[in-house]
Amino acid sequence: MILDIYKQRQHELSDALHTLHELAEIRQDQHIIDNLTYLSKKLEENRFYLVVLGQFKRGKSTFINSLLGAPLLPTAIVPLTSIVTMIRYGAEERVDVHFENGEHCTISRDELVKYVTEKGNPGNAKQVAQVEISYPSGYLKDGVHFIDTPGVDSVFSDNTRVTHDFLPQVDAALFLLAGDPPISQPELDFLKHVKQHVAKIFFIQNKVDLLDASDCQEALEFSKRVIEDALGGGEIQIYPVSAKQALEAKLTEDQDRLHQSLLPEFDRKLGEFLMREKGRVFLQSVLRSGSKLLADEKFAIRLERKAITTPLEELERKTRLFEEKLSEIQEQKQDNDYLYEAEIKRLSDLLDRDLERLQKRTLPKLLDALQRSGENSTHLPIGEYQRMLEQTLQSGIVHTFDEWVEKEEHRLNEEYAKISQRFSLRTNEIIDALMQASSQLFDLPLEQVKIEETINADSRFYYLLGDRPHFFDLEGALDAISRTFLPTKIVQRKILRDLLNKLPQKIDVNCGRVRSDFTYRIQESFRKFGRNLNLAIDATVESIQHALRQAVEMQKAGKQELEHVTARLDRQHLQIDTLEQDFQSLERSLSE
Repeated sequence: MILDIYKQRQHELSDALHTLHELAEIRQDQHIIDNLTYLSKKLEENRFYLVVLGQFKRGKSTFINSLLGAPLLPTAIVPLTSIVTMIRYGAEERVDVHFENGEHCTISRDELVKYVTEKGNPGNAKQVAQVEISYPSGYLKDGVHFIDTPGVDSVFSDNTRVTHDFLPQVDAALFLLAGDPPISQPELDFLKHVKQHVAKIFFIQNKVDLLDASDCQEALEFSKRVIEDALGGGEIQIYPVSAKQALEAKLTEDQDRLHQSLLPEFDRKLGEFLMREKGRVFLQSVLRSGSKLLADEKFAIRLERKAITTPLEELERKTRLFEEKLSEIQEQKQDNDYLYEAEIKRLSDLLDRDLERLQKRTLPKLLDALQRSGENSTHLPIGEYQRMLEQTLQSGIVHTFDEWVEKEEHRLNEEYAKISQRFSLRTNEIIDALMQASSQLFDLPLEQVKIEETINADSRFYYLLGDRPHFFDLEGALDAISRTFLPTKIVQRKILRDLLNKLPQKIDVNCGRVRSDFTYRIQESFRKFGRNLNLAIDATVESIQHALRQAVEMQKAGKQELEHVTARLDRQHLQIDTLEQDFQSLERSLSE
């Protein structure tokens, strides 16, 4: 019943967009046509990203398998590599691996471990960009996509970055906890970050079969209290589940054991959400965008209708006045471009100063930690001693840069938000000027356009962890082998000295990678932001100019043609009024 209502609303909205699209085609409003084409495709595909999140080894892949009732995803002890796996509906099961070079291949389910685990694909040496799985599950119908992400806070820190970067695309999240131990501080920190991007979060305490009833209840109450305090957003609900038990029960068709797994209760809640809230949120988003395009088309019709009733001489005079105002506006747009460049440089300088402080503050600490580790581990054999120091150095770099990058990204986003707000205000002032000009001409105000952006999550580079498989390069490795003929204490001192000498270089290389990453993202974000602002202005200008050109042509065509066009515009205005009522009716029904 709920799903039928959703499909009915989806169909009604699709019809409304189609009608508006036909009207825009008659009027040749290309900007509106392009946007309506995109919206209609989005509505047709009905994509909804439901992502499964959590720390390393919380049972995310097993949980997805339990919901789908099939062992689709690998669940070995070894962690997943830094690859996002997307599961969508398909009439038949199919696994496609997409590579960073644009190529792809189809594999069997059993071959997945060769591409998405550290054991099968260490460090993503095969350069896999993403894995897509098609599967005939009722959960995945109507556009739902399950997303399995790498675990955060694992020894493979690149996994954490990939998961963080995917968050802006998420529509709803399933956040997995474990009862033993209960929620940790790193999980809380990650959850706060998730909350910034995702409106709807389901909390699941997995692996409850490993706890007795009292311990499970105690862990649930503790995690619930801590999460509510951390998020400060009211009461939450945590669903206890044993994903492993549920999957085994579904595979053996054991209904009693499935009931014991507690999955059916969460299964029901998620199903209700997918049919109720998910559909409403999605349709409301499309409806808002469509309403804006409807308002733009309405203004264009009203403007043309008013213009063709203006005497030709007066119309030409007003057109010249508008063109003069437009010349001033183009100068303001050019000023924006210069200001963009200045702001890019300012943010880049800020980044450089922060990186310089990082190096000055971090390098002595890492050198000191490495020195102490070396002096306290002289009892180890040479091979273990070298591996221990390499691990100390690598983990020190990973921890330092993970922590710093997260803070720096937050800092740059705050600065960028201030800049984007300032430029949004400048753009709205430009459009206000157009509104005033059009008001003076025809007493037809334009709607304001407001745009807000954040730093683009797409990232080409990240920091360098170390040379795989050893921290030494080939020359260093050969040198290390030659030291085995020297006394142990001398070899250990030489290894420690080499690593102490290598550390500043590694810090410098990592800083360079981080700078390249952030600089690229800042520049791309500014380009995108500036393009969006200019498109908003250009679309407004084009709408006015098109209406004025049409009006002048009609004035010159003669009385009979003028009457014909006037009648056509009146019919189009009635169509717009009807569409407005349809949009308002849809908005009311989606709010109920």
